[in-house]
Order: sequence, then C-alpha cells, then structure tokens
Amino acid sequence: MEKDFGLVQDVCADIETGKITSIIVPGNNKLINIFTQNNDIEIPWQQIKCIGDDLILVEI
Repeated sequence: MEKDFGLVQDVCADIETGKITSIIVPGNNKLINIFTQNNDIEIPWQQIKCIGDDLILVEI
C-alpha cells in the first residue's frame, strides 16, 4: 500500500547526540486553521527504510 504524506515539515533530534529521532509530515488536514488542533504525523527514525532524491520510504 502506498500513501503520499506530503513534504517533510520538520525533524526532531536528540540534543545530546545530534541524531535525528523522527520526521514530521502533514496530517489529514493540510489547510492551516488556527481554530483546530495540530494533526501533523511524527514518524520515528526507526521506521524510515530508504531516503531518495525525491521520496522517503517508511514502514508503517
């Protein structure tokens, strides 16, 4: 099954080691609305299987 989550919006890192711990992608609601909660998806680094020039493969 394939799903396009959109562009990576942010990354989380461990401050002590400097290693990336997860990436953040947009959730279902791609429209920004200040009256709704943030529904971004955090994908742990362990689930990332391959990083290419124009896509990132993850195991979900």
